[in-house]
Amino acid sequence: MRVLMITWEFPPNMVGGIGKHVAELVPALSQNLLDNPAFHLDVLTNRSAGGARLEQATPNVTIHRVDTPPLAPNDLFNSVVDGNRRLETYALRLAASAPYDLIHVHDWLVASAGIALKHFWKVPLVVTIHATERGRHQSHVPNQTSVLINQTEWEVCFEAWRVIVCSGFMAGELGGYFGVPLDKTSVIANGIDPAPLRGCAPDVVARLRLRYAPNGERLLFFVGRITPEKGLSLLLRAMPHILRHFPDVRLLVAGKNSEQMQSLVDELGISQAVELLGFVTDEARNCLYNTVDAAVFPSLYEPFGIVALEAMAAGCNVIVSDVGGLSEVVHHMHNGLTVIANNPQSIAWGVDVLFEDEERAAQWRATARENAETLYRWSDIAARTYELYKSVVEERRQVEW
Repeated sequence: MRVLMITWEFPPNMVGGIGKHVAELVPALSQNLLDNPAFHLDVLTNRSAGGARLEQATPNVTIHRVDTPPLAPNDLFNSVVDGNRRLETYALRLAASAPYDLIHVHDWLVASAGIALKHFWKVPLVVTIHATERGRHQSHVPNQTSVLINQTEWEVCFEAWRVIVCSGFMAGELGGYFGVPLDKTSVIANGIDPAPLRGCAPDVVARLRLRYAPNGERLLFFVGRITPEKGLSLLLRAMPHILRHFPDVRLLVAGKNSEQMQSLVDELGISQAVELLGFVTDEARNCLYNTVDAAVFPSLYEPFGIVALEAMAAGCNVIVSDVGGLSEVVHHMHNGLTVIANNPQSIAWGVDVLFEDEERAAQWRATARENAETLYRWSDIAARTYELYKSVVEERRQVEW
């Protein structure tokens, strides 16, 4: 079986969750199939962040990075389409020597290339939808770019033989927005590698505690993109309520451009209790998970919630909004706490509940860590993905007969 996987994001071009997902899925697929010489995976991506044009990752996985035009902030959609034409041209050259049995694309960013190649080669198309434009904007499409992205998402779901989503919530969203039948949808969760999340040396944790909690303060932690759907403003608005019950609480905020929230921090009068860290490396984030008392993710929209899963794997208590995939990962008062979305007082309530009983919090933390270890292994996710590939190729052969 020869599979062409197309993704806009792949190391070193890492922007959001798509890049992280594909970067971990590809080696897991390779590891699962080392003893299967009949399987070959070509990963086709853009080279906007550099990297080798051709990389033989393993005997059965090759990475191809193609130079594409830079994205135009004022014309995002059309500049993505231009980049897809470059990817499509390169893929046609690849297939000239060895045809593909299946195409797997990730999200709308590479949909046009995948659809064109599907029709050119007459092979099945599989798409993983990581999020939707309407979901990110609370069911609206606010401008013309959003309208075009939404239309492309519908089109690629229509054209695909199978649609992969990371949660039951996303399966329902695609059904509601685009009419995608449930029997065309496969729910395959995101995965986690717990090892890097637990590698912080005890002396580093001690230094971080001394830096951010020199007098034994309790630490809350937010990490993520500073965008409205991640709900950081709600957490900041919850802080006055939290501080009334726990005056010693401090909130650490990690995320590129988090300094833009300083005006809201000042307006709320909580500058003494909030530290905006800006961008932090994965290593620094992991050490903070090991340092703080709880991580809070008050999202308004979250297809899966990998950040919560990472915190759980690191052994950190979590408080999350009861939305989307987050509520499928975090089960209330079992491995964490869920709170009402878009409600600062509910966030404050969650902090109260967590801090009032340390023994119960420790039990939730242990359960969360075990769930992360056993339910979200990349080896299992890769095996399910490969089985889906096989079933689609076999279904296609039966249609030919």
